[in-house]
Formats: sequence, structure tokens, C-alpha cells
Amino acid sequence: MLLNFVTISTLGGGIYSITVVLLTILASLIYWSIRRPSGMPPGPTGLPIVGNMFSFMDHPHIKFKEMTKKYGNIFAVKMGQRWMVVLNQIDVVRDAMLKKPVEFAGRPDLYSSGLITENFQDIAFTTYSARWKLHRKLSHSAIRNFATGKKLENIVHEVTGRIGHVGNRIDEQHGKPIDPKEVVCLGIYNILGTLCFAHKYEFDDPKLTSFIRISRETFEALGVGMLADFIPVLRFIPSHAVTKLKQINDEFLGFLYAELKRHRESFDSDNIRDIFDSLLRAQKEAKDEGSDLVDSLTDTHLTQTIYNLFGAGTDTTIITLHWTLAIMAEYPDIKKKVAIEIEEVIGHNRLPSLEDRGRLPYTEATMMEVLRFSSIVPLGLPHSTTCEVMLDNFQIPKDTMVVINHFALHFDEEFWDQPKCFKSEHFLDDSGYVRQHPNSFLPFSAGRRSCLGESLAKAELFLIFTWFLQNYEISKVPGDKDESLLGRLKAGASLVRELAPYEVIMKRREY
Repeated sequence: MLLNFVTISTLGGGIYSITVVLLTILASLIYWSIRRPSGMPPGPTGLPIVGNMFSFMDHPHIKFKEMTKKYGNIFAVKMGQRWMVVLNQIDVVRDAMLKKPVEFAGRPDLYSSGLITENFQDIAFTTYSARWKLHRKLSHSAIRNFATGKKLENIVHEVTGRIGHVGNRIDEQHGKPIDPKEVVCLGIYNILGTLCFAHKYEFDDPKLTSFIRISRETFEALGVGMLADFIPVLRFIPSHAVTKLKQINDEFLGFLYAELKRHRESFDSDNIRDIFDSLLRAQKEAKDEGSDLVDSLTDTHLTQTIYNLFGAGTDTTIITLHWTLAIMAEYPDIKKKVAIEIEEVIGHNRLPSLEDRGRLPYTEATMMEVLRFSSIVPLGLPHSTTCEVMLDNFQIPKDTMVVINHFALHFDEEFWDQPKCFKSEHFLDDSGYVRQHPNSFLPFSAGRRSCLGESLAKAELFLIFTWFLQNYEISKVPGDKDESLLGRLKAGASLVRELAPYEVIMKRREY
């Protein structure tokens, strides 16, 4: 009996010891999961495992701006198991992206990014490397060859002009209410389709319908990010969102690889038709020369580059124009000033030209104000530190996620007079000329990871916006005059919300 008592006591003591050890380990893990690294910027204390992520699931850019009152212009939050540093003021952003461009040129290895890029074989989401620099250089060259000057003008004019797809579609409505998203999608997909694939789409083309659906479903699946992006263990648990993302991504990749096959079968190095051909020529030259670059120019790399150019060039431009037309309907006085300036400078007997830039200051300023006011990608694409780096006296570890709060920059009361009001004058100097480099304006980011298609986007938006106001009177639907269209377009946490439906009246101007 004594032996049994000793045995039980020993067993009980062992269980107690094991319990204490396990609790100690658990407490240590909890402590390390919420512990702020030495030198890291300040910020709110997070919960174990999930950190602060559930505090920022909705409109994070707005909440981040509000947090600057307590934590300053640079702070850090714990998103699941990732630390994320948020930059909310232009001077801090410039210090990071312009003075230390390589240190902040990385990209985080997010699970969702890896899924849609075939394990980071693209330009937008892959981290900074020699291969990335090669792909960006080739893409810049392709854009310069096919998406600038007269070539771009001709494509835009063909798509939007008096005999173009967009003009025809609007005129068919005979002044009835129309959802501008439809005609804007038709125009932008045709422009990018011509640039990337040398192909145009009719309004009812099944491919065009598929592109619009895939774009919408992709953003719906991604939202503000997947939980597995921030809590890695969740990537091993089956998820409807992941399954859906893989399905729609595979569908679009199938289309792109079919285009690659079509282009290769008809490829002629003496007749480069589009950006896809331009990339195929670079691949062929590398193979013919026996260059070490061959491994960086696989079919996957080429296809993912086109994926980036086509995807980014369509979605953001469509959403920006969606905002633009709503703003023109909402502010008839501004619209009238733009239309008068266009009539005085261009008239109605010719189409707008890129050479008109500089001669239409109020029009340009209005388009820039749309970019500021809409801030359609309020947090941009996340950066990552490529090494341990000091910023504003804070020590940021290697591989830390860093985001720029473009919304905070564009609504900073220190730099903008009445930032919540839409005012074209925000971008005009005292002499009436366009302010080319205004403070706290960064719609295309900055540094090594600035938007690859910035020059294309600016030129495209100018030509299309000017054409719309030259040829159409845009107004609110009579029954909707008391409702603000912009109320439906408040900058949201994801691009999906930016495409809230609305209708306007678009009538051909009579000269």
C-alpha cells in the first residue's frame, strides 16, 4: 500500500511538473507572439496568434490614419504572425522609398501572392532580385515601344473615337441612363488587349465577359488578404476562398498560355505585333546567344509578366474612370470648366492628342485630383525590408512588411487645403499652371517598386477623359439628383467596393 501511495504521489508530481512545463512553454510562446522587437515603431498591443488583424479587416487605411494621432506617422501593428510597419506621411515615405530604395524594395512572401504568380515568377509580387530587374527592364522597353506616343493615341482613338466601340455603345442608348462601367470596361480591355495580344473585343465577346468576371471574383476572393497570408499554418487547412482563387486564377492562366501558344506559332521577329511578341523576341535572342538569361525568361516568366501588365493596366484604370465620370456628374461646374477648356484648345474637329498635355492645365489638374480624391488602392502593394534598416530612428528587422498609406498622404491636412473636398485647384499654382510634383501626392508609389505602368496609365487616362468631355455631356439621372454618387464610391478596403454601380446620362454634344 505504501508503494502504491508513493507511486501515485510520484505520478501526480510528474503530471504537475509536465503541466508546469507546458504552461511555461505556452506562456513563453504567447509572450513572444505579442512581444514588440527592440527598436520597432510603437503601436497597439495585439492578441496572441492573431495580433491586431481583426481590428483592421474593414477600411484599414482610414483606421491607420486615425491612429497617427496616438502613435505618430510611423507605427507597427501585428497582423497574425507578421509585423507590419505603416507609413502615413510623405516625408517618412520619401526617406524610405527614395533615400533607401533597395532596403525597402522587397515584397513579402504572402501565400495568396504565391498562388496567383505560380510561386513568384512575376514582376509585381516577386521580391527584389537580379531576375526581377531584368523583367522590369524588358517590360519598360515593351511599354515604350507599344504604349507611348502616336501608337498609343491611335489605339485609344480607334477604341473610343467617333466610329469606335465605346462611342457606338454610348450613342445606342440615345441619352437613356447608362452604367458607365460597361463602356469603360469595353474601352480599357480593348486598349490593353491590343497592346498585349493584338486583339480587340466586341461588347458581347465571351472573353471580355470572362475577363470582367475573373477580375471581380479575384478581388472578392482576395479581399484585404487571406488569413493564411498572416497565419501560415492555415495554408494547410482546406479553404473555400483558396479553392476559389485557384480556380479563377487557373482559368485566366489558361487563356494566357493559349495566347502564348498562338503567338509562338505565328511569331515573326521582323514583325513584332504587341508586348507578348516583344517578350518572345527577348526570349529567342537569349536562347540564340546562349545567354545566362535564358533561365530567367521561361514561358512562365513571360506569361506572368503579361498577367501583371494586363491585370494592373485594366483594373486600376477602369476603376479610376468609373470614379471620374461619377465626379463629373456630381460637380457640373467643374465639368463645365473642363469642357470649355477642351473646346477652346482642341475644338471638336479633331481627337485629343498627347501633345495637348500642358495646354489643358485645368483638365490635367482635374484628372490628378481624381487620383488623389479616389485613392483607389489606398494601401498600395506591400513592401518588405531586404535587410535590417533604420527609419526615423526606428530599427526595422529584415523581412518586415511595410505599407504606404496613400489615403493618409492624399488627405493630409498639412499639405492639402480642405482635403475632403474635390477641388481641381489643389493641382494648380497661382499662375494657373499644373503643379507637376505636389507634396503628399503619390498615386503610383515611389522608388524601385513604383508602378511599372505609370506613364501608360497617365497617358491613357488623359486621352480617354479628354475624349469623354469633348464629346459627351455627362449628368446625373433626374431621379437620383438628391443622392450623392460619391457616397457609393467611398474609398474602401478593397477594389471591389470601388465598382459600386451607378447610372448617368451621357448625351453626344451638339456643335
